[in-house]
Amino acid sequence: MQHSAEEPINYVAYRRRAQNRGQEGAPLEAQEEELRLISQELHDDLGQRVAFLQIQIDQLEHRCESRDIVNGLRTLRESVGEMDRDIHRICYRLYPVILDQIGLTVALEALCREFSKYSGIRTTFINENPPKHVAKNVSLCLYRLVQEALHNVSKHSGARRATVTLRNSTSALEVVVEDSGSGFDPDALDAKRGLGLASMEQRVLRIGGRYDIRSRPGSGTAVQAVLPRWH
Repeated sequence: MQHSAEEPINYVAYRRRAQNRGQEGAPLEAQEEELRLISQELHDDLGQRVAFLQIQIDQLEHRCESRDIVNGLRTLRESVGEMDRDIHRICYRLYPVILDQIGLTVALEALCREFSKYSGIRTTFINENPPKHVAKNVSLCLYRLVQEALHNVSKHSGARRATVTLRNSTSALEVVVEDSGSGFDPDALDAKRGLGLASMEQRVLRIGGRYDIRSRPGSGTAVQAVLPRWH
């Protein structure tokens, strides 16, 4: 059953749940920090190498007089450019630096746009009463949830459309990821897919939020998270 972000939140209960899960969350936080460092190293090291390779190709192209070799260099430059975009995309998936730079709302909008482009699934981002400030742990939790939910949409649902909705109230932030796909029986999940859903739930619960997933065969899927604003 769907909950609303407007429902009153028992902050004492949620704080207690979050504290109880603090020890569980430590490995998750360490993993996020490791992913951030890997992302930064890939971006700084491989990104610079690829940029230098592009410069070298440009220099060779200007010096070369053979039309066949010039055409080959242009093809090579296009391949290197594609490699550069892949590196940036991998870095972004490892750790969304955009969250630290421009915030949750714009990051989710960019994620939906990128997902639409590469999956072919038309994904609409709905932003209701955008929050002015969101704590870093809440932003990262919601972003990872949407990222994982969209991955599941692409891999399992067969949907042609999806919607990501961010709702902001005085007491909570709510995000809902819905698709029009085949749906599934939550009680009959395979181990791999169930692990992804469990990971999303763990992220939400450990910072005191509510998590819900609604689906049935033939009726699409909706993943919902509601997080209190005391962070």
